[in-house]
Amino acid sequence: MGDRAVISNKSKKIGVYLHWYGYREFVESVLAYCDVKKYRSPDVDDEYGWARLCQVAGNTIGGNLSVGVGIFNRMDTDNWDNGTYIIKDWDIVDRLFTHSKDEKMKDTMFENLKYINNKQPKDEQLKEEELEAFAKLWEIRHLDRLNDERKVEVEKIIKEEIEKQKNNQEKEQTKKEDIINVEEQEEIKGVVEEFDLDVQKPTENDLKEKNKEYEVIDKKGDDSFAR
Repeated sequence: MGDRAVISNKSKKIGVYLHWYGYREFVESVLAYCDVKKYRSPDVDDEYGWARLCQVAGNTIGGNLSVGVGIFNRMDTDNWDNGTYIIKDWDIVDRLFTHSKDEKMKDTMFENLKYINNKQPKDEQLKEEELEAFAKLWEIRHLDRLNDERKVEVEKIIKEEIEKQKNNQEKEQTKKEDIINVEEQEEIKGVVEEFDLDVQKPTENDLKEKNKEYEVIDKKGDDSFAR
């Protein structure tokens, strides 16, 4: 006996057998770790996809009888433990032969990823900041998998993030309006300056020229009366 499970994809050609740690939270966390490591999934690459999954699971579980690989239709898929997980792009999309209630996650994804990360070779481990950022996004996408307490916390994070984005959008809109106002003020200033140039007071030379014109007109006027 053990805590058995089989992992396959929709093609159901190859399966990965777990003799221990076959419960869903562990399988999900191993898949998530492969995702954060940006490994090619079995849907994209049969050879390397399954190999990386076995590598991460084997490093984490240890031993020499814990992980196996086989042809799907020859495997103990209805094992009366955890059944069979169908995955796509490092995510569980279906569950076959489930004979008991599927429990919610007990720990946070971040804690699970840290545990798996510490079991990998030192030179292949990721920084905790990367794990934390990925775990945050994973939990937001998988609210249905979280226990009630964690779900409330994540929903609060989502609400705060939405509010933050809303405030940023409002600030951006205000900034745009301020830019428009400045442009309008500059345009108005230019119009006023042009108007001031058109109606500016005559200079002293202008007045002298005008006086000369008036003297010529007056002289002409006197001559006309003389006639």
